Amino acid sequence: MLQATGGIRNEVNTFLSDYAVPVIAMLLIVGVGIGVVMNYDKIIDRDGQGTRKEGIVNLLWVVGYIIIGLAIIAAVIALVNSKLKMSL
Repeated sequence: MLQATGGIRNEVNTFLSDYAVPVIAMLLIVGVGIGVVMNYDKIIDRDGQGTRKEGIVNLLWVVGYIIIGLAIIAAVIALVNSKLKMSL
């Protein structure tokens, strides 16, 4: 007898482990890179105006928003995975 629930659940778990984790890691790295680029002038304090602290705090806010967004995506994936029940 075909067990659709177990087979599909295993396929979803395989997909998540093969593709979702690297994509999430890439999004985190790209987000940090964008945060650094956006605040580069402030972080290096090019004009000597004392903006280094502001640039680093802005970068931490960007990283925090990225982590919160990724946590929400992970929670949605976990919710969908736990509610995945199919029958034939």
